[in-house]
Amino acid sequence: MRDYHIHYYIDRCADNEMTFPNIEEKCIELGITEGTVVKHYSSSMPNGQEDWICWHKTVPEQWRQYLDEYASYEPKRMIIHSGVETELCNEAGDINIPIEEQQKIDMVQLSVHYMIDLDCLPMTLLLYPNLNFCPAYNNDDGKRIVEEWRQKTIQAGEENIIIGLVNGYINAIKRFPKVKSLAHMADGLKPLRTYLVDVDRVTIKRTIEIMEPLMRLMAEKGVVWELLNEYANPEILKRANQLGVGFTASADGHYLESGWGPLLKHREAEDFLDSLSLRRGRIEF
Repeated sequence: MRDYHIHYYIDRCADNEMTFPNIEEKCIELGITEGTVVKHYSSSMPNGQEDWICWHKTVPEQWRQYLDEYASYEPKRMIIHSGVETELCNEAGDINIPIEEQQKIDMVQLSVHYMIDLDCLPMTLLLYPNLNFCPAYNNDDGKRIVEEWRQKTIQAGEENIIIGLVNGYINAIKRFPKVKSLAHMADGLKPLRTYLVDVDRVTIKRTIEIMEPLMRLMAEKGVVWELLNEYANPEILKRANQLGVGFTASADGHYLESGWGPLLKHREAEDFLDSLSLRRGRIEF
C-alpha cells in the first residue's frame, strides 16, 4: 500500500508524534510500504498576512528544517519521498510554491484550501465562506455574507465554475511537472461543494464531459487522484478509472492513531477504492 499524503510534525496542523521514525513504524504496522511525508508550503495567504483561518505562510527556517531532516533520515523498511501540500491559486494554474523550491522535493500534492480565482468568479476575500472552518458565519453578518456569495455563484453559473476549476488543475499539471497528486478532491467537486457552489444543478453527464480532459491529462502524466473515505459520486470516479486515471488512498494523516486525520484510518480509504474497483496509481519519481 501507498500513502502520498502524510503530514510532518513541523507544521502546526500535525501532532508532535509525526516524526520520520514514528511515521515509518506506523506505516509498516498498517502495511504501507511507500509514502510521501509532506510539509505545508504557502508563499502567501489570501489576505496578504502571515496567517489566514487555519493556514499559515511558510516560515523559511521551518522549510529548511524539513529539508534537512528529510535528507538526514534513512528509512529502514519503507520508501519515503519528500513533498509539499500547497494550493492551487487560480484558473491559470498558478500554485503557492515557487518553481525553485519545487526543485528541492520529490513531489507536489496540490490542494484547494481556499476558493481559487476564476475568470467567471474573481476572488473577493470576504465573499469566500468556508463553513467548515468559519463558524462565525453563523451570525447575522455572516449569514448576509453567505447569501451574497451564493448569489455570486449563481450569477457566475455552476457549470462555468466547474469549468474554471478543471482549467486550473489542467494548467497547473501542464506547467509544473512536480505536481504528482491532486489531494482530497473526492469526485473532483469537493472544493466547490465546500464553498457552497450548487454543483448538483449540473447534470452528472455534463460534469463528466467537463472533467474528461483533466482525467485524460492525469492518465497521460501519471498524476494520481487521491481519495479519502468520504462522499464522492461514483459515476465520476468510474469514468476517470475507464480513462486510465490511477487512484491513491490516503488518511491525510496528521496524527498516528487519534485526533484529526489519524494515519490509522488509511485502511478505510483503501476499502473505499476497493468498493468501486478503482485501479491504484503509483507515482513515478
